[in-house]
Amino acid sequence: MYFIQGTISAISLSIGAILLGITIDYSLHIMTHYKHNSNSKILFREITKPLIMSSTSTAIAFLCLLFVKSDVLRDLGIFAGITVVVSGIFSLLIIPHLYHPKANSVENNSSIIEKLAFFSFHNNKFLIGICLILIAVSCFTFNKVTFDQDLSKLNYIPQDQKIAEQKLETSSNSISKALYVVNYGTNQDEALKQNLALTKRLAKAENKQDILSYNSIQSLVLPTDIQQEKIKNWNTFWTKDKVNFVKQQFVSEGKKYGFKTSVYDDFFSIFDKNYTVLKLEDYKAFNPSLFNEFVSEKDGFYTISTLVKLKEENRENFIKTYQNNETIVIDRKQLNENFLENLVNDFNNLVNYSFIAVLLILWYFFRRIELVIISAIPIALSGLVTAGLMGLFGIQFNIFSSIVCTLIFGHGVDFSIFMTSALQKEYTTGKDEMPTYRTSILLAVITTVLAIGALIFAKHPALKSIASVSLVGVIAALVITFIFYPILFRFFIANRPQKGKSPLTLWLTIQSVLFFIYFGLGGILFSVTLRLLMIILPISKTNKYKLFGNGMALFMKSVLYIKPTVIKKVINPYHEDFSKQSIIIANHTSFLDTLAIGMCTPYIVFLVNDWVYKSPIFGKAVKMAGFYPVSSGVEDNVDVIKERIGKDFSLMIFPEGTRSLNNNVTRFHKGAFYLSEKLQLDILPIYIHGNSEIIPKGDFNVYDGHIFSVIGERIAWNDESYGKTYSERTKKISRKFKEDFQNIRNQYEDENYFKQKLFLSFLYKENEIITEVKKDFKQNKNVYHKLNEAFTINEKILHYGNDYGQIDFLLVMQQAARQLFSFVKNEEKREIASTNYITKTRNLKYIHNLNVIDDIKTLLISTTIDDEDQELIQFFEKIVVLKNRKIDVTFLTSFTKQIETDGYVVYTK
Repeated sequence: MYFIQGTISAISLSIGAILLGITIDYSLHIMTHYKHNSNSKILFREITKPLIMSSTSTAIAFLCLLFVKSDVLRDLGIFAGITVVVSGIFSLLIIPHLYHPKANSVENNSSIIEKLAFFSFHNNKFLIGICLILIAVSCFTFNKVTFDQDLSKLNYIPQDQKIAEQKLETSSNSISKALYVVNYGTNQDEALKQNLALTKRLAKAENKQDILSYNSIQSLVLPTDIQQEKIKNWNTFWTKDKVNFVKQQFVSEGKKYGFKTSVYDDFFSIFDKNYTVLKLEDYKAFNPSLFNEFVSEKDGFYTISTLVKLKEENRENFIKTYQNNETIVIDRKQLNENFLENLVNDFNNLVNYSFIAVLLILWYFFRRIELVIISAIPIALSGLVTAGLMGLFGIQFNIFSSIVCTLIFGHGVDFSIFMTSALQKEYTTGKDEMPTYRTSILLAVITTVLAIGALIFAKHPALKSIASVSLVGVIAALVITFIFYPILFRFFIANRPQKGKSPLTLWLTIQSVLFFIYFGLGGILFSVTLRLLMIILPISKTNKYKLFGNGMALFMKSVLYIKPTVIKKVINPYHEDFSKQSIIIANHTSFLDTLAIGMCTPYIVFLVNDWVYKSPIFGKAVKMAGFYPVSSGVEDNVDVIKERIGKDFSLMIFPEGTRSLNNNVTRFHKGAFYLSEKLQLDILPIYIHGNSEIIPKGDFNVYDGHIFSVIGERIAWNDESYGKTYSERTKKISRKFKEDFQNIRNQYEDENYFKQKLFLSFLYKENEIITEVKKDFKQNKNVYHKLNEAFTINEKILHYGNDYGQIDFLLVMQQAARQLFSFVKNEEKREIASTNYITKTRNLKYIHNLNVIDDIKTLLISTTIDDEDQELIQFFEKIVVLKNRKIDVTFLTSFTKQIETDGYVVYTK
């Protein structure tokens, strides 16, 4: 402060005592975390970021007071901002040197706060209900909060003094309206002349009872020319003869009563003085308080005030009469109210500026808009509930409590930041770190309540107001942070990976919502339109089916193109024109498969599942279009199907019967091949690639990628190379289809194919983890892609590594049938890898020791094997070692190098 402006206001120093409530929290956070891990390296890694975020955001919130039109509040903003930042930094630097917890301090601690911290507030239905009720009620009461503009209510006046003051006001007309009338000028004579003219008008107004009274210095202070005139009149009147006559009379009359001649010397001296004009400074020496009350001067500009008391009903008329270019009428109370009104507007802007500043700080540290929004929601809700409770209980804002609001806002931001750190830590490692963070937050609340909340018992209205707002604000922030925020975080971020689904970005969510809105509304519109056309158009039934087919194909194509980040392509290497009817078969991994088929040809009759047949969007339309439900069976309905497809339509069947959970083609059912035999229609395979990653089964979010519909070579219905019966043809065509699809996968799945999926699997984890994973992928993606060739489709593998699980993720994504057991040397990295959502949907398991290798014959090594683990090598038959990892392979004496590529080496016994 000394280097910035050199001075500080008294109110800033007084608020400094309140700032202790925040600054001491930083020490409590550090000591609590230090107590729970007793490791300074872990302490700084866990606490530094949230503490710097907390102190920076709170400081920025205080610095927003610089936008308020009040020098005192600007002082406070600078002082508080510097105090908070310095306190945070010095807490980090000093506390670890002064406090050294015992290694078993947590186990031996059974305090009430510790026990309370282990209580799951967010899982208690009663508390959740209370929280929701508070939020709901606050939505209707927050706008009832008012700002008390009467500063007189903030003064503490004892009851007996209030009674005496009321009696005095009644007897002296003080209860009337008081106005200040100000005259001004560039010199004192100009100001005094204007004031003289004013007092003459006021004297007449008092006689007419237009005003009650007025107080002016005019009876004491006169303009220079008036004084000179009076001095001249004095000198003219008191001639030498008159002075001698008066002196003789006083002396002669005094002798009769025995007075000495010298008694009258002081009195006679007034006749002998040489009088000069008095200046305003001379009057100030006579009565400084009076002078300061009515007269002011700055840089040669003079103002003289006159206090006028009048009835309230005469106020407006008085102002209109006396307000002019030379006279200003000031209502001090109204002036204070206007000042406070401007302060209220500034306060509203302050809240907006502070919130924006906090969002920017959160963005700088989190670098994810999703985390910023989720962290900001409890901050906003804390403000809503605080205002709602104040409105409910009739607590008003005033100039003092509005300042304290910055402190409460800082507390809410602190709680949200530290709880975000706890939840992000739990999401990253799977460990419940919330009790530690709850403990530090509870201690912060207790210190605030004890330091500021105790003022609730004060008799001074200002202190009581500060305490009331502080208590309501801190409790509201605590309730929202402990109960609502964990539910919010887990609903939007943590729950999906626990259910085996990829985390989502805000942009993906918005795209998905728009996609399904268009799909739903557009589907209804197209369905209704096509149904009406099929009813009213005077064309044949076949042409109506063609009309429907073309319309639905157009809609299906438009749905796919509503997502611009998905590449759509129909690949037709055999130049199929669909002029000849066929049974179209395709793999099935997503509900988008139907849309992908619709891009190929419009003249298709689908064998659909019941959910499509009974769909509220497409149900009636597909029935009218003659689509056939699979649940009705095909063996006994061959003639019905034959009649529906006629001579122009092909029949579309997903031989797997249902969507698969991954990109593997599952077992084919016989229905399609039975119909091919009975209807004597060729089999036309279409391989759909990409849909399993765009919208996987069980998910309703549209990811980025590509949708390739690859039209295969026709298989004649009587081609005996695939068997003579439909049962034989089912098996052989299924095998051929899987081989072709695997070749297509090998062709189109390059090193970046699973990039988005991989990065999404680490989304919202700590930044240093994401950075390391992205860096590793960028350097080794080509090696990881080719590593797929080192293993069979369903090989059982043990991975000995030391990463965050990115290699494991890619291996099981490339082939879902693989079984992968992964041992990560670093325990923390192992915990992080084990929280990946892929462990819920693939055969991937993270192990804590190597005792599970009995039936595993393949070992993947991506890091140096510890000496104690090298003896386990003999149990494996195949070992794959990644190159450029500085791995010592001299212990592989019983193995022979079989394959060596740029990225890995394969050894076998």
